[in-house]
Amino acid sequence: MAKVDEKQVAVARVYCRSMLDLAETGEQAVSLLEEMQALLAVMAQNRDFRNFLVTPLVDAGERERILEQLLRGRLSDLLVDSLQVLNRHRRLDVFETLVEVYRTQYQERHGEVDVHVTSAVPLNDALRREIEAATGQLAGRTPKLIASVDESLIGGLVIRIGDRKIDTSVARALRNLRAELGERASQQIHESRARAE
Repeated sequence: MAKVDEKQVAVARVYCRSMLDLAETGEQAVSLLEEMQALLAVMAQNRDFRNFLVTPLVDAGERERILEQLLRGRLSDLLVDSLQVLNRHRRLDVFETLVEVYRTQYQERHGEVDVHVTSAVPLNDALRREIEAATGQLAGRTPKLIASVDESLIGGLVIRIGDRKIDTSVARALRNLRAELGERASQQIHESRARAE
């Protein structure tokens, strides 16, 4: 979620709790999340479909009929039924937020945490295992690594666990060195001027 809408998050939590309870009862919690993420990807690729789902201008009865035709049999009954409930309450606009809330609540229930790792080159398996072990100890939960590559880091890593950030990148070290050298130069200039006066 790029910009958090607290009202949408609150509404999404209400629906999410029921969906997660039902999904775990039927041992579908992970597959439901995967389906919702796949549907989000379709919405991102097809703006017309996304607009059809979230706009209040479409009649709820017409949308219900089309959702049945499009999705029943292609997605789980639990997801289609959940979409229909959201539609009846005119809350399909929270679906994108709901997916993120669902993922977060699932992780909390199962002792997992997202660990975002940015590196200058792709991580090899050995380094992945090391990072998972270290961040698991640090967070006290099972880490789910989300790796990305940013060549501008030059080397090292930037790791984010929730609000915590660990930056061991070469780019950061160079920025710090540049700032330190600039500060020293400024201090020496100031001292030289003071002596000259």
